[in-house]
Amino acid sequence: MLVNTVRMVDYDQLKEFTIGDNNSLKENLAIGFFNPEDMKKLKLTEKSRAKLSSKFGNVIVNVKQEKDVPKGLILIPVSIWANQITGVENEELIYKNIEVNVVSTQEPVLSFEDIIISIKGN
Repeated sequence: MLVNTVRMVDYDQLKEFTIGDNNSLKENLAIGFFNPEDMKKLKLTEKSRAKLSSKFGNVIVNVKQEKDVPKGLILIPVSIWANQITGVENEELIYKNIEVNVVSTQEPVLSFEDIIISIKGN
């Protein structure tokens, strides 16, 4: 599947940093929006979490159904969670059409702080 990072009015990192808290950051930004048909194929529900793995890294996100998302595409709000699967190639930032493998997982979605700790540890 492909991932595109997107700016969304209701799922905006600046808004969450300004008026949200640590819980709302994760709830409103660690999300993958999937087409309903893709969710069926992948055996995902809105109570599922998905592990998205690209050649740049991986991330666990909560699953949300969105009928307007084209089949084969996942939308993720621009955020530190999305940044875990983006990267640089040929001196260009890759943040659209990122090839990912998708699996359902029971692994927890990392908090903002845990992602920062994992980045600092590398």
